[in-house]
Amino acid sequence: MEIRLHPLEKKHLEWLLKIRNHESTRSQLKNDTIFTLDECEKWFETLKSPWYVIMDEDLYWVGYVRTDGDEVGCDIHPDYRRRGYARKAYKEYLKDKKYAELDVFEDNYAKSLYEELGFKETGEVQFIRGRKYLKMIYENRN
Repeated sequence: MEIRLHPLEKKHLEWLLKIRNHESTRSQLKNDTIFTLDECEKWFETLKSPWYVIMDEDLYWVGYVRTDGDEVGCDIHPDYRRRGYARKAYKEYLKDKKYAELDVFEDNYAKSLYEELGFKETGEVQFIRGRKYLKMIYENRN
């Protein structure tokens, strides 16, 4: 399976919200607000760091990579989860990076993926909605 990361465009926003606003996605995010398309379009106009659509080999949109400076995250459409798309997207995104960071709930299934990719816990912990929220960093020494 191959994937491509394509820069997020305005035409992707309605689809992005279907993933972002899905309960299974929001439950794993620090900010679990449901956003409207209007709010999303306003956000997109002021976006400073690039976001990417994850496309499979048939050019189907399966998820997206979010960035904010050195912070990275990835959300996959519920119909495409646990098929390796996030792993491939992170590997593609991180291949030229020296440093990246992310936050994850301790009980999130994806935490083990982050560890496999080389992310390490920093010891910084917050409690969000009664759950441990951990900071992890990635450092590529090559």
